[in-house]
This record gives sequence, C-alpha cells and structure tokens, in this order.
Amino acid sequence: MEATIEQLSSTLVVAISGRLDTATAPAFDAQLAPLLAQPRPHILLDLSAVTYISSAGLRSVLQLVKHATAHGGRLGLFAAPPQIMEVIEISGFPALLDVYDTREAALAAQPS
Repeated sequence: MEATIEQLSSTLVVAISGRLDTATAPAFDAQLAPLLAQPRPHILLDLSAVTYISSAGLRSVLQLVKHATAHGGRLGLFAAPPQIMEVIEISGFPALLDVYDTREAALAAQPS
C-alpha cells in the first residue's frame, strides 16, 4: 500500500494504491495521523489504484469519515474499481460518505 497526499485549497486528496488490509492499514493510519492533527473537513480518497480492501481498511476509512464530520465536512471517494465499490456498498458506507465517479466530479463538488 502506498498513499500520496495532495493539499488542494481546502481539500485534502489522498490517493491510495495497492491493498488496504490488516497488514497495511496501520501504516496508512500512521501516515495520515500528523495531517489529521489539524481540522480537515474536506477529504477525498482516490481509490482508482486500490486492488483490495478488508474490514481493517474500511475501519481506516471510517476514521476519516468521523474526522471529516467532526469538523463540519464529509469524506468523499472517487474512481473506486467495481470490486472495491462492491465492498463499500455492502458495508453501507455510501450513507456515510460521498461517492463520485471521477476526480473531476469529486473536486467540483468541494467548497472553494
């Protein structure tokens, strides 16, 4: 798992590649911890290169949902491959976060 972080105006974009599972979720959480020390109400996850997500990975996503909502925002994700989107839908996450097909659509929906 690799995570690339990009700050665009008021939105934090986190691109994840590889597997987000029991083995990699702790490293992902640790990488984001310093960034989440500040309020980050607008966070987008680019899941286009995620090949697998487990319950541990979903827990990491849920922590980001809680952080964003605690600061008056919402977490969004975009470009999830069909097999990843299926896990997200089965888990009920679309009720907790915003889902976009493309990066462009996700960014257009963010406040300036």
